[in-house]
Amino acid sequence: MSDWKLPWNASCLCGEVKMRVTAPPMVAMACHCRGCQKLTSSAYSLTLMLPPGGFEVTQGEPVLGALRRAESQHHYCPTCKSWLFTTAPGLQGMTNFRPTMLEDASWVVPYVESYVTEKLPGAETGATHSFDQFPPMERYADLMAGFASEGTRPK
Repeated sequence: MSDWKLPWNASCLCGEVKMRVTAPPMVAMACHCRGCQKLTSSAYSLTLMLPPGGFEVTQGEPVLGALRRAESQHHYCPTCKSWLFTTAPGLQGMTNFRPTMLEDASWVVPYVESYVTEKLPGAETGATHSFDQFPPMERYADLMAGFASEGTRPK
């Protein structure tokens, strides 16, 4: 576990919201769905799925934004509007954290990419596994085990 070089500090663009990651991610993913494309104004979103208790906001008060649906809550900085992380009842206490908020995200390579059916031409992630939509629930244990042994680490 020491190869993760934890904890990691993170902040939004303006620095009003600061966060800390204290546990290794369970998997790194990229999502190519149209919703993530619009949320990021980019070709895809990046996510580190963090275990319960492995993430905390240390300064500031994120606000809910985007669609504000019961199945997923997108948390943003109230000032600069950076998309910081997502929580959802279906995640069972896990947090989908946006690794671009890290002080150093240069090591992050998605292990899994989803919604490749909506992928924009030329968008390449380097992911090892690709799925037309989200991976089936029964695949997550194997994907997390693969990421734990083969996924990229901070340098």
